[in-house]
Amino acid sequence: MSQNEAARTPDESGDTAATHGTAATPPAASSASRDERPRPQYGEYAPEGWTWTPPVDERAAASTEPAIAAPVAAPATPASTPAASARPVDRAWTITLLIFGVFGALYNGLVLFQLPSTALESAKLSASMLGVDAPADFVPGPAVPTFIFVGIALQVVLWIGALLWSRSRLRAGRTAWWIPLLAGVAAFVVVLVVGMLVFASDPGFLQSLTPAQL
Repeated sequence: MSQNEAARTPDESGDTAATHGTAATPPAASSASRDERPRPQYGEYAPEGWTWTPPVDERAAASTEPAIAAPVAAPATPASTPAASARPVDRAWTITLLIFGVFGALYNGLVLFQLPSTALESAKLSASMLGVDAPADFVPGPAVPTFIFVGIALQVVLWIGALLWSRSRLRAGRTAWWIPLLAGVAAFVVVLVVGMLVFASDPGFLQSLTPAQL
């Protein structure tokens, strides 16, 4: 290298390099754009504007799907509750028979209440139909009021029991028309039993109705 070349300034050297077609090497980085954060121990910093999205667990997603779908399917359950409308004919017959049962219970109670006063007339009518001597009189025993009270109470209990049982079966969608009929048969049996007890309270009256006098 000659003394003239060594005496050239850096600017002249740069111009010379540009003249010969070679680009000058730029500085590494300016102090303003230099990342002043401490170097991480592992890896490197994420670029600006990048966000991290956590991965989705397939098992957790599968377990949450039925829980989300359950509230949507829940309103469909009330549609299956009106089981009473599944048997409209049975419902109509059950209600009709229960209404007749009310009048039947009232009539049976009235018959039992008037039984001591109508026993003699009933016995005379039965004797005339059978062609036998009618009894002269009827004297009810001391237990007759108790028999009558129990008979009337059973009429009420049978009807209430038929009502509650029929309602429970109608709500369950089962047939219930036979329940008022069963209660009516039981009520008629109660009237017969109480009538026999009332007649038996007078031994002479009961003896006059025995078939031995035919």
